[in-house]
Amino acid sequence: MNITFYGAAQQVTGSMHLLTLNSGYKVLIDCGLDYENRNDFEKNNRNFPFLPNEIDLLILTHSHIDHSGNIPNLISQGYNGQIICSEPTVELTTNLLLDSLNVQLIETRKHKGKKNKFKRVNTKSDAKALYQKVHINQTSDAMVALAFNKPFIVNDELTIELFEAGHILGAASVKLTIHENGETKVLGFTGDLGNYNSKLVKDPTPMPGLDYLVTESTYGGRLHTPHNDAEALLLEYINATCVKYGGKLVIPAFSVGRTQSIIFTLKQLSIKGLLPETIKIYTDSPLAIKTTRLYDKYKKYLNEEAQLFTKEHGDLFNFPNLYVIENSKDSELISLTPEPAVIVSAAGMVEGGRIQEHIRNHISDAYSTILIAGFCAEGTFGHELLMGKPMVFINYKPKQVYAKIARTDVFSAHPDQDGLMKFLNDCNYKSLKKIFLVHGDLNSMQKFKDKIDLESVVLPAYEDSFTL
Repeated sequence: MNITFYGAAQQVTGSMHLLTLNSGYKVLIDCGLDYENRNDFEKNNRNFPFLPNEIDLLILTHSHIDHSGNIPNLISQGYNGQIICSEPTVELTTNLLLDSLNVQLIETRKHKGKKNKFKRVNTKSDAKALYQKVHINQTSDAMVALAFNKPFIVNDELTIELFEAGHILGAASVKLTIHENGETKVLGFTGDLGNYNSKLVKDPTPMPGLDYLVTESTYGGRLHTPHNDAEALLLEYINATCVKYGGKLVIPAFSVGRTQSIIFTLKQLSIKGLLPETIKIYTDSPLAIKTTRLYDKYKKYLNEEAQLFTKEHGDLFNFPNLYVIENSKDSELISLTPEPAVIVSAAGMVEGGRIQEHIRNHISDAYSTILIAGFCAEGTFGHELLMGKPMVFINYKPKQVYAKIARTDVFSAHPDQDGLMKFLNDCNYKSLKKIFLVHGDLNSMQKFKDKIDLESVVLPAYEDSFTL
């Protein structure tokens, strides 16, 4: 068999890997959007480096757009097979794709016919969304949910088994057992792994009996900041920003995963009587609201702490200080109110969504804090904020940065180098024939490779192909 890397190769976004069996049967693992260079978004995502109608099966590890976001485009160009994933991933992906399409349509209308003065995005006059709603419906119809830890026989050559990856609700690692030429070979894909001891989701489950492993390496080159108490950290920022100075604490957070972890932590503070009653907490993301309801629906996929919390308190997220913002008018009013508040809004890398407006309204306020609560890929606006520039452009208008820009790993949905090494140890990594590092920048990958210290570790570049 042969594996070719068409995405997240020496970069983080755009996960897409093609496995071709000796019989010619083709399996695509993930089909995500590439956000690394906003200027080339359409160029990087419109066309595929293979014929979509020649793919026989698609496996989706989880719903995040950098893994799922280009599936409707794949279908629009001819793919008509099944999409294998976990049960929660079916509904989460549909919601995320609808949100992604909405962002694309907004960006298209915003920039169509305009000169790209600041070279922030591709603004060709003929730019359009990558797909239509009908293709999202076709994506949903093609999705087939598998249970975790139960092998699924696809055909005489291929058996698939999903393992819980942590990361977000329903995230899966994938074990593929291939029978060809009288041999059996076992290949694992981690997808995105979760951080150990995370809020809400379970720890990653190792995959036994592997010959080859394709693993994410997002934080392969670093350790998380040693601040393990999420409650203490949030309380520290609330007191320093909202209580002491009367400012607003603005937290960009992915609608699936991070928002729920943050709101859950705030409820824990509320129950303990530690959250100041006068500080309002706004969750401002329509997609996050839909996702939160799914966390209640799929409780059995959550970790023991979350399930016990639900039994004791009846609900994971609602508390007196929390205000759920449904419509855009109410979203605009948040910034106009003078009282201090916490605003949790999407998107996590500050690429589109309501969060850009909240940052635009508070980035020049010296009393406010923007707390980046996760990874921001190079080329995203979130990464630009973290670079410490004194001025940024939002909607083509310059804004002076007077607000405090901070970041924390405490809500990270990815393991750091130590966590990745723990997972590799649990998979008996020294016995593997090859380990492929993906989903990380080249610097992180190289540091992680040095840590693993095996000649079998490979850092595939885009379109690199290997015979296994």
